[in-house]
Amino acid sequence: MINVKMLAVLLAFVVLAGVLVFHFFDLQITRHDELAAKAAGQQYMTDRESSKRGMILDRNGYPLVLSTFVYRIGMTPRDVRSKKADITDHDIVNQIALQLKLDDEKRDSMLEQIRSDRVTGWTGLRKQLVGSKTLPYVQIASGVSEADAMVLKDWLTSNGVGGIRFDAEERRIYNNQMLASPVLGMTRVIDGKLVGVSGLEAQYNALLSGEEGYSYAKRNNYSNKGTTPFSTSINYPLEPSLNLVSTLDMEIQLILQEELLSIATAAGLRHGVHGIVMEVDTGDVLAMAQVCGYDAANPTAMPLGFTSEEWDALSTEERTHYLSSNLWDNINVTDVYEPGSTFKAVTLAIALEENVAYEGTVFSDNPITIQGKTITCYSVHGHGDVSLRQSFALSCNPVYVQLGNRIGMTTYYDWIKKFGFYDRSGIDLPVEATGVLHKSPAPLDFANMTFGESSSITAIQMIRFYAMIGNGGYLVTPRVGRASTPDGLDVMQPFAVSEGKKLLSERTCERVRSMMVDVVSGGTARGTFGAIGLNVGGKTGTSRDSQDGDRRTFSFIGMNPIDDPDYVVLVTIRKPETPISVSTVAARAANRVMARIQNSQDKGQEYSTRDLNKLSVQVEIPKADGMTVRDFAMRLVTLNLAPHVPTDEYLLDRPCAMVLPQSGTKVGTGSTVWLYPEGDHEVEWVAVPDFRGLNYHECVWLASEYGVVIVPEGIPSGVAISQSVEATAKPNLDPVQDDSGAPIDSAVTHVPNDGKVRKGQVIQVSFGRKGKLDRTNKTDKSGSD
Repeated sequence: MINVKMLAVLLAFVVLAGVLVFHFFDLQITRHDELAAKAAGQQYMTDRESSKRGMILDRNGYPLVLSTFVYRIGMTPRDVRSKKADITDHDIVNQIALQLKLDDEKRDSMLEQIRSDRVTGWTGLRKQLVGSKTLPYVQIASGVSEADAMVLKDWLTSNGVGGIRFDAEERRIYNNQMLASPVLGMTRVIDGKLVGVSGLEAQYNALLSGEEGYSYAKRNNYSNKGTTPFSTSINYPLEPSLNLVSTLDMEIQLILQEELLSIATAAGLRHGVHGIVMEVDTGDVLAMAQVCGYDAANPTAMPLGFTSEEWDALSTEERTHYLSSNLWDNINVTDVYEPGSTFKAVTLAIALEENVAYEGTVFSDNPITIQGKTITCYSVHGHGDVSLRQSFALSCNPVYVQLGNRIGMTTYYDWIKKFGFYDRSGIDLPVEATGVLHKSPAPLDFANMTFGESSSITAIQMIRFYAMIGNGGYLVTPRVGRASTPDGLDVMQPFAVSEGKKLLSERTCERVRSMMVDVVSGGTARGTFGAIGLNVGGKTGTSRDSQDGDRRTFSFIGMNPIDDPDYVVLVTIRKPETPISVSTVAARAANRVMARIQNSQDKGQEYSTRDLNKLSVQVEIPKADGMTVRDFAMRLVTLNLAPHVPTDEYLLDRPCAMVLPQSGTKVGTGSTVWLYPEGDHEVEWVAVPDFRGLNYHECVWLASEYGVVIVPEGIPSGVAISQSVEATAKPNLDPVQDDSGAPIDSAVTHVPNDGKVRKGQVIQVSFGRKGKLDRTNKTDKSGSD
């Protein structure tokens, strides 16, 4: 009997031992890799480290885009404790609540969760048996600023507190709203990291992002960075991000944006108006803008020209379609258009280079019929016999058809290919389009091409050609990225500038520029305010949409100074809603841009006696009775005045309810006039600037900046020496932007102060021959002492 029992015990022991051996074998051999991986996943952690995304700076070092971190902070309740005996749970929770500004209810809830999940012994066992589980993660707060998060993290580290997790979320800061937004581009969070998806953000994503670093090591909650002492770790160092120095000049960008918005008001457009300012020698883009851009900080926000009711009535799909079609793309680079007569400079340059005509060669401007289509001059009756020089100023289409025939189709298209119109310009911006030109042109295609119709190109291609005319014949590659830098401009590493290929002779370029002067002085771009006192030249362009014969595109390209150009300016207006008949409207905007740039660089105009007589004429603001905002704005433009509508009231189809200064008021030529659609409008009060030491144009720009207008007393020769309303603004050392890159706020308020006047106040300014004052500093608009 005893032997049977002993045998049973022995058998049970053998079975149990076998089971144990089997399980040990399974754990140690069969499932070794699987279980080792699970253990490593719990004991080893990968810490990733990303540098803050680099800034985008303008050419002068002002930040256009920068980054900051916000933090999501959470805890594993059972692990929240301090290594220090004198730091209690209360201390930890109170410090977290203090730094994160949590209310008492949230603080008490945290404390209860920590104590509940940390219960051990029989009580903890009972909780597990009844199915109560501890929480691996509880969010405490989100959107915590970097400053607040670092203060809390430092306290936790110095007091040996574990169990608290900080997850950084990088956010991009765009302080300039619509300014240059399609050029700068957007970012999107992909796999927890900001990635550029358009504009410079996408083009230079690798430079702005840097390379992520990481470490792989055994961890705990308490030691330095959670690494277990004496353990081996693998580290891949972080490659820091760099800042991008762009070619953009923020002041010129603002000038271009303001003038485009003004001319868009007159054209009745909320999209389709765009422009570029480019250095002729380098291809550096100083400014690139369009109306309208989008709010870079909130790309899906309601765009210009909508009321809240109109925008809310659209479906999500309709909103996205509108934004992606009209705002998000940089149309200076991605869209093509028929350039019209601005392309005549191309035909002219080829003809001069091939020696098939010269300035005095006489042509007939009578209609020409090719393949059944009659080509006429824009003037109904034509201009009769004209010289080549006259035909350029008067923009005679039949003359350029004849000029093309002298060149020959094959030779002509060989030059077009050399000039890069069949290719991309190579600008460092994504999604650049190519020109849409005939590969096997018929005679009619060729004829239309000579004056810029039936073929389409991009704005960047067109201005690139004119830059070549400006620099003496070198085809430069446009660029927006200038350099990289880990810090400021003093340590930047410039990008290589590719030397343009020499395609035209210096003499040919000089001859074309000489004829561009005639366009501004007596041709299709004559009589614009901005050109007065400047040595500029340019070319207008008008083209019909091949898909919509009743809608036109108007453009103008100008250079300053025309003898030895520094930069070229392009302004294009696509399919205006108001009845524009000539492209002088585009010339008005472009020439104002050139004049403002000239003055911003402390270079004055040189007025002739004829110029001074033009500037001394006072313009009476007409009545707006029964007119919409856009129609009245166009009327002002024809009077050489600049309409301005507040962007938050950009409702151009509404009746024009208020005009500042009021209708019937006489103002100086070139002045800004503020228009308001129907609705309630508060009285705005503005400071008065000091005009002394400025010439007439400079006074007009400064008055517009403050919200007043000037009228000259007598002939405005020399500089301003006195004004009818005493200046209330004082010199200010601030630059165009503050340190964060945001534009300085306007002085406009709704509260009257000592020395302030109503917006639209007319100020009489007397001019004399006294020298310019030292106006190195900008001017403060606050009017405060």
